[in-house]
Amino acid sequence: MKLNTLVSAMTVAGLLSTSLVAFPVMAQEVAKEATDHTKAANNALYGKLPFFDKTDFSNAHKGFIAPLPQDVIKGEKGNVIWNPQQYAFIKEDQKSPDTVNPSLWRQSQLINISGLFEVTDGVYQIRNLDLSNMTIVEGKNGITVIDPLVSAETAKVGIDLYFQNRGKRPVVAVIYTHSHVDHYGGVRGVVD
Repeated sequence: MKLNTLVSAMTVAGLLSTSLVAFPVMAQEVAKEATDHTKAANNALYGKLPFFDKTDFSNAHKGFIAPLPQDVIKGEKGNVIWNPQQYAFIKEDQKSPDTVNPSLWRQSQLINISGLFEVTDGVYQIRNLDLSNMTIVEGKNGITVIDPLVSAETAKVGIDLYFQNRGKRPVVAVIYTHSHVDHYGGVRGVVD
């Protein structure tokens, strides 16, 4: 009985250790070319969807005030928190690679439009400083921050960008729209 348990445990341990060694090797594989089927399917989308309509891009650029700082944001121990250049390969006026669905590429191009934006009078957004957007609402006594990003480091860079362009104001409230970490994780960057 004990022998069966020991053999089973060793088998599981062996499988796990083999998997852990295999994953980094698999991650280093060179990207493959798109198959003819993938190319045909992706090219067919160009005829079915209105990629010529640039209204979404015009709307995404509306209210632009300032670009994001381009320095890599690091934590106290020098660890990388956010690299603003990690998606720089996605260019706005570039056709999607053959390996990428054109609709998903277009969505990535829109998401990549970043910086400080005025949404409407008194409402501002920091876009693409990490996985979410931070919204700032100006009031009589200060500002309300809605969804202060993922980390204190990115939220601090975002609020500083706002202050540089709109003036320093006290944060009087923080609102979390829901409980995902990308909507509350950066609170210490805006209140400390």
